[in-house]
Amino acid sequence: MPPVLSDLVSQYPVLTTIANYLSTLDLFYLGLTCRGCHADNLSSTKVFDTLRRNCLCDGLGLRRRQNIRNRSGHMLGNGGRSSQDEEIEAKLVATKCDEAGTLPCLKCGINICEECREYPRVFPKYPNRRPHLNGPWQNENLMCLCDACDTRLEEQLQGKFLNELCDCDRYRRWICLKCVREETRWTQEYYKRHTVREVDDYDHYEKYYDSTKVMQDHQFEILFYCICGACVPKSARPRCTWCKRKHRPEEEWSAEMMEMRGLATV
Repeated sequence: MPPVLSDLVSQYPVLTTIANYLSTLDLFYLGLTCRGCHADNLSSTKVFDTLRRNCLCDGLGLRRRQNIRNRSGHMLGNGGRSSQDEEIEAKLVATKCDEAGTLPCLKCGINICEECREYPRVFPKYPNRRPHLNGPWQNENLMCLCDACDTRLEEQLQGKFLNELCDCDRYRRWICLKCVREETRWTQEYYKRHTVREVDDYDHYEKYYDSTKVMQDHQFEILFYCICGACVPKSARPRCTWCKRKHRPEEEWSAEMMEMRGLATV
């Protein structure tokens, strides 16, 4: 019986060559075309991870940037705030992604290029390189845990990062659109379920002020609770909701903000 196309694709040298001309998503869809391709591509996580290392960028990030959502060019950012994207650059200059010039996303590992990785292209009025620092001192991208959960999370993070403390930089992070959206959803859900702002429920704020962690949120304050529902010790070190690592002590944040102002935008 002569070989069919699936027999050829199942040959590992052929499969590795094909992977060089596909995006990670296309490689995944190839594995769904038939049982044979599924067995060759997707049955082993190790094999799929090896194949996708040489995949092309899928261009989704650049298409998102080119898809301006209203006439003024403003797009909704974290927490519903409006942020300006560089629609002129995305439509006239950076009109095509660098499919082959890719690096893996720091979270999911999918290959993305410079034009498709997710980061602000327009530098804001206030420095905001770090996830938790901004000019108005709005409380963003922070989480606080009880002692038990904090210890457990610290053990899970052992060996995953070069730096023990959070060093996330929104301009230098190599991360895809999908992972940024997942981070945003997780952060919004945490703030919704495990924090109480002074302006939203003052009676609750006054009742539990001495029982759990309290932090500044612009001109007001916000109560933090652990993901398990427990109160958080006043001395608890806030963590980053992006990488889950601890931040520097709160009394050093003003100095950290000044350090960020001295850095370039990229």
